Amino acid sequence: MGCLRVVSCVLAAAFFCQAGVASDPVQLIGIGQFSGTATDLSGQADQLENGEPHNRLGGFSALEYTGSGNRYVALPDRGPDDGATGYHCRFQHLEVDIRPDSIPSVTLKLIESQMLTDGHGRPFTGAASAIVPQADVGERLDPEGFRFAKNGHFFLSDEYGPQLIEFSANGQEQHRFTLPEHLTTTIPADSKAAENEANVKGRSSNKGMEGLAISADGKTLYGIMQHVLLQDGERQAGGKPVGLNCRLVQVEIATGAVREFVYQLDNTENGLNEILAIGDGDGEFLVIERDGESGADAAFKKIMKINLSGATEVQRMRQLPSGELPETIQPVAKEVFIDFLDPRFQLTDEQLPEKLEGLTSGPKLPDGRGTLLVASDNDFNAESPSLIYVFAIPNSTTLAGK
Repeated sequence: MGCLRVVSCVLAAAFFCQAGVASDPVQLIGIGQFSGTATDLSGQADQLENGEPHNRLGGFSALEYTGSGNRYVALPDRGPDDGATGYHCRFQHLEVDIRPDSIPSVTLKLIESQMLTDGHGRPFTGAASAIVPQADVGERLDPEGFRFAKNGHFFLSDEYGPQLIEFSANGQEQHRFTLPEHLTTTIPADSKAAENEANVKGRSSNKGMEGLAISADGKTLYGIMQHVLLQDGERQAGGKPVGLNCRLVQVEIATGAVREFVYQLDNTENGLNEILAIGDGDGEFLVIERDGESGADAAFKKIMKINLSGATEVQRMRQLPSGELPETIQPVAKEVFIDFLDPRFQLTDEQLPEKLEGLTSGPKLPDGRGTLLVASDNDFNAESPSLIYVFAIPNSTTLAGK
């Protein structure tokens, strides 16, 4: 991890949308994959409570380029069965070899598996029931967002809290940021239904801080909530909130100062899965917005380009409208950057999984074009591969440091 010196958004500086321009389009170079039955290099030969191997490779919820050659890091989430197992949280070092003129054009190789541990050296667990740490295992963690700092450390967003945590290069917890009280769950529980029923505010269960970005100067983090907060939506039977207005949370690393903005979904059935800073300033990002369907049933799988310029700060608002916003609240501006359902990409049903979750820029291609990589989360399902899509970005775009 000592080579993790370059922040992904620095690599993506001056990354502006050219998609949709017929003479200079974004191109899908290829898709690499790991088998759903692949194993990692953790050496954990035991079985989890559901009988699945503890060392199964998959569940990629974040992807980050190291800035060195073809090396990347993938972050799995809390393990199989939605928090029902004592999976030890970890991160995976990968090589992603991109050769546009070769067959296959994208190949993947697992290099190393490292564990995530708390400040006492205990492994974090994905088990929803692990609300407090034990002697030999830390508290529950649902890793979702992952970005490098310039000093080799990395920042991670946790969906359970939600929390923002700084880790050392070897994966040990260093610091936790204090997030606004209206984002957090007051009464944690070991099931989605129980949490939603017991709480009147904070993140909806399993819909916390799903994505994480870091500014080009490395001074600011941006966490995006997967869906509306409990108090920002209308409750369905069972307590699940439904609404359009998600919170994008800006945190100044040095001081912990917080600002919030509204990202308005295209549809109440959609959710947000990742955010990546682009451009030289602090205002432009790419965001994955998608529905919960796969294959032929998928209707919305897009990477949106957003801009905070002109967006209203809402951190003092403890409750947002569930639907249309008043004129006094301006959401972030957004436009389509990549539509996975665009026929020109010719993706098959098998290549359109439910969960597109990881997003990072990569190195330039020999012809000068930039690269954008997207990873799928297969939920550790043995029958579903983990996919990494590689897009070429027009050479009219310049990636800083390349």
